[in-house]
Formats: sequence, structure tokens, C-alpha cells
Amino acid sequence: MRPKVILNCAASADGKISLPNRKQLAISNIEDFKRVHELRSECDAIIVGIGTILEDNPSLTVRNNSETKPIRIILDTHCRIPSDSKVLNGENKTIVAVGKDYKEKDLGNTEILECGDKEINLKQLLNIIGERGVKKVLVEGGETVMWSFLKEKLFDEYNVFFSSMIIGGVKTPTIAGGEGFQNEKSILNLKLNCVKQIGNGILAKYDRKEN
Repeated sequence: MRPKVILNCAASADGKISLPNRKQLAISNIEDFKRVHELRSECDAIIVGIGTILEDNPSLTVRNNSETKPIRIILDTHCRIPSDSKVLNGENKTIVAVGKDYKEKDLGNTEILECGDKEINLKQLLNIIGERGVKKVLVEGGETVMWSFLKEKLFDEYNVFFSSMIIGGVKTPTIAGGEGFQNEKSILNLKLNCVKQIGNGILAKYDRKEN
């Protein structure tokens, strides 16, 4: 049985997650930043893609809570993760999920988990960590990872914080990248759970809608 999966992200009011040149910027406000860390503390694992590691080099830890140590799982098909990445600092357990033809490298005590062929098999990954006792997973992005979980309907909750800013740009990264749903019949519909104001932004919570 797979773990409960929560997708969480922050975007501008027009759904953008970075500047047009892909440079990251602070989208969440202080109140939402606190919410995210509280959410992390409730989860057994945090999943991000290699793009997030290469662009942001996050620690993926829980701020002001040394007792809660969710597993950090990096989706990295070809094992491109730099050896000096913060997630490899040994502070929390880290798993690098790779495809069949990954480039071998020494990542110290970090676990390299082969999971899939040309791309990572998310269902297989979730089943593996579920068997290890992981009951709740937080997926934080980026755009390709979000699209993959949404496309395969491998989630239970979808939370997005909309800030009070407009970024614009035809090619500016959005919440869900990938190829997108190609026709009206395939569009993924969600069930709205609640909407609430957080500082100068809005948090919208959705549930996966059973078809």
C-alpha cells in the first residue's frame, strides 16, 4: 500500500514558480514558510526532483525542530546530484532514486535506489518506501515532478499557495510542467477542500477527485 501523498507548491497569482529566466525568487511569505515547515514535520519523507537540487540546493530539513527528520528523496534518473549538495550532509537520511542507466558515483552513506528504466517509476518508488514504513510523503517539486505525480494521479492532496504578485511570461515555468493534458477528456479535475488567506496570499487545498 502506497503512502499518503501531499503535493505542495507556491506560485504567483498567475501560476508562475520562478522568473522567466528560471531564476528562483521568494514566492511564499513568512506565514506560508512556517506552514510548510510544520507540514514537513508531519511527514515521513520529502520528495523533490534533481532540478530543484541543482537550482536551489535546499537542505529539506524541518526548521526549529531537530527531532523530526523526514527522509529526503531525490528523483535523479541519471544520478546528476553534486557531491556537495546540502541534502547529502548526513543530517537526515537521503535516498537518491535513479533509473537503470544511471552514472555511478560515490555519495557516501546516501542510498542509491534503482527504481525504473529510462525514467523513475513513481508507483514502484512509493511502494518500496511504503513497505519500509513511510506513511506520509510531501512532494515539493519542481514543475516536472509535480506534473508526473498529477499525470499519474499518485496523490491524495494538492496544496498551492498563491502569492499577491504577477510574473508573467509565455515560457515562464508554471506549477506543472511536462507535456500537459492534450484534450478536454483527459483533464484532471480536483475536489476543492478549502481556501484560506495566509498573510497577503491565499492557500487553496484540493483533494484528488475519484473518477
